[in-house]
Amino acid sequence: MQMAKLSEETKETLRSFLPSAASVKNPVDMIASAPLEHYRRTLETVIADDGVDMILTIYLPFLGLKDTDVADAIMDIRAKHPEKPIVGVFMTTQEFFSSLADKNVTVPFYMYSEEGIAALDRLNRQRKWVEKPEGRIERFAVDQEKAKAIIAGADAESRDTLTTKESIALLDAYGVRVCRSALAKTEDEAVAIANSIGYPIVMKMTSKTTSHKTDVGGVRVGIASEEALRREYRDLIAKLTERGLDKGLEGVLIQEMVKSSREMVCGLATDPQYGPMIMFGLGGVFVEVLKDISFRIAPLTDQDASEMVRSVKAWKLLEGVRGLPRAQTDKIEETLLRLSQLVTDFPRVSELDINPLMISDKDGEAIAVDARVKLAKA
Repeated sequence: MQMAKLSEETKETLRSFLPSAASVKNPVDMIASAPLEHYRRTLETVIADDGVDMILTIYLPFLGLKDTDVADAIMDIRAKHPEKPIVGVFMTTQEFFSSLADKNVTVPFYMYSEEGIAALDRLNRQRKWVEKPEGRIERFAVDQEKAKAIIAGADAESRDTLTTKESIALLDAYGVRVCRSALAKTEDEAVAIANSIGYPIVMKMTSKTTSHKTDVGGVRVGIASEEALRREYRDLIAKLTERGLDKGLEGVLIQEMVKSSREMVCGLATDPQYGPMIMFGLGGVFVEVLKDISFRIAPLTDQDASEMVRSVKAWKLLEGVRGLPRAQTDKIEETLLRLSQLVTDFPRVSELDINPLMISDKDGEAIAVDARVKLAKA
């Protein structure tokens, strides 16, 4: 909400009957000794201004004025102008509020201005919600059979958490852009894949029993040569074996290293009351600290996705800062819509985290580089 700027015509009308000590700027100050007629004429004048959408009237008791008379005047004017909400703040005794029980009250009255402002804010948010475009639910061409096979594979092994490889493959099946990667089960396979992708690369363990890779040292970044890759591969396998984490190990994922100065997060969670919720916000290590995230109930409309992206504080980063390209926000929105379609098609996907969702420094494209998926019981 913004304070309205009163027109010169409105201010001239106010000057014509208010005392010289009064202020005709917004907020209008009629001075404490204002008679009932000034309340009435001031409200009638201000509410007629095309630049005013809502009015907050603050009343303090004064000798010669009855609280209920002022309240009646406000409600009379409200009846003549139903298109513009009025809220009254009466800093008076509790008896006044008790007396309202005997009236046909058409204006909400509060004791404190903070309450009145909060009421107008809620009205304003309701107005925006009613007026916003309905939006449409997108349906994309996806590989449902591939997704079904991935989930069936986890079910066959009684797992409720997909491996990193499976999680990325599930995203790929639903058209979410993922970084180039491939599974290596040996050192030589890792080298061959890295040579194909090009250095620098990232190496990550992918396991059926350990989903939190970083916690166990299962991620190595910035590997810039074959020699470094062989060294890191041997060290990773040795340390995992030493800790007994080699059991359930599928191998390692060799991934391209996306150059990004902006990390976002997106995904979904299942609320016990509202069901699947799609999430978007600032990612990386800032997720837990800053909590700059937004949620919407699935299935999303295109309008929902657009609002989610623009509602977080990190939106300014996506617009492009310090020479970085503007993020392809349409692609981010599409990613959210594809996740919405995924959970609509497969409600058993109870949790999904893409963290980070990298915003490429090269072209502003949104690229998923890691994912974690949990399944509800069948």
